Amino acid sequence: MSKRIGYIDAIKQLRLPLIVLITFAHSYSGVRMGYTLWGDGWDTYEVLKIVVSQTLCKVAMPAFFVMSGYLFFANVTEWNAKTYLGKLRRRVKTLLIPYIVWNLLMAIKLRTFSLNIFWAFWPEAGKQIDCLGHEQLMTAPANMPLWFLRDLMVVALLTPIIYIGIRKMGAWLLVIITPLYLSGVCAFIPGLSAYAIYFFILGAFLGVRKMNIIDTCMKYEKPSYFMATIFGLAMICTFRTPVFSSLMLCFRLVGVAAVFCLANRLLSCTNKRIPQVVCDASYFVYLAHYVFFFAFIDSAFFSLFGSSTPSMCIHYLACPLLKAAILVGVYVLYRLIVSALRLS
Repeated sequence: MSKRIGYIDAIKQLRLPLIVLITFAHSYSGVRMGYTLWGDGWDTYEVLKIVVSQTLCKVAMPAFFVMSGYLFFANVTEWNAKTYLGKLRRRVKTLLIPYIVWNLLMAIKLRTFSLNIFWAFWPEAGKQIDCLGHEQLMTAPANMPLWFLRDLMVVALLTPIIYIGIRKMGAWLLVIITPLYLSGVCAFIPGLSAYAIYFFILGAFLGVRKMNIIDTCMKYEKPSYFMATIFGLAMICTFRTPVFSSLMLCFRLVGVAAVFCLANRLLSCTNKRIPQVVCDASYFVYLAHYVFFFAFIDSAFFSLFGSSTPSMCIHYLACPLLKAAILVGVYVLYRLIVSALRLS
């Protein structure tokens, strides 16, 4: 029987792998215009991008919203104005300031500036089809991946309402909001996306009720693996069809549970852990990877290996990992320098 893994350990160890998935989603995720598996047949490179960037990566941000909601309430023993304001003050340093700085850096890179860089600079950063057949467009700030921080900060402001809802309604709150989330309606309202609110509330529900997030997910381990596999395969087969979006919403939901279960299984089998400083580097990788794209790595790769299908597949899998590793190295070097200066 596997040993019991604490939720803090699991969350810390999950951060970097999930951030790496996000770097894949933002690196070379564009599938050839019009390509579908059923319509155009098997294309290894395109299918690889659908599997990784358009399917597996879709679970990363929901997992972070769940973790954020859970950690917001997990250690709260008494909810009052002091607790709420204390939580918000800490998030000014950890969320708001990095959000402003890294959006400004992206604006400098793009040589543009307006207040919109902090809210909806990219009007079509993503899209999906809701249950009514309407196209829902996702907006994002100048540093596009930071839409997560934008929405997380807005949801954090709403935590008194979320807390009261969980206390008053209990599991009925989830019963009501789950169909709304699965409908895809209002999925991407800037700062108030159903996507952000739903997964944050899922985590908050467990945190408020002091339910261990790992133990809870492990109760549904086999069903979560099975359903994630079914929905994932269905997404691959239906890419660029109207049903893809609905399948994606389902995959994200069961995929989050599967991720926590898989992390628990892997961590319980070994005492080896990602070093703390490398785990801490995950936030820096998230903030920086869209600003510093390291295009010279791509140029060097294609100069050395050409653009055949095998080399394109290797490039797709290897280069995001290499770029993430460079950013991790930069962060670790920074921490070493800071530590040396403090000791001197």
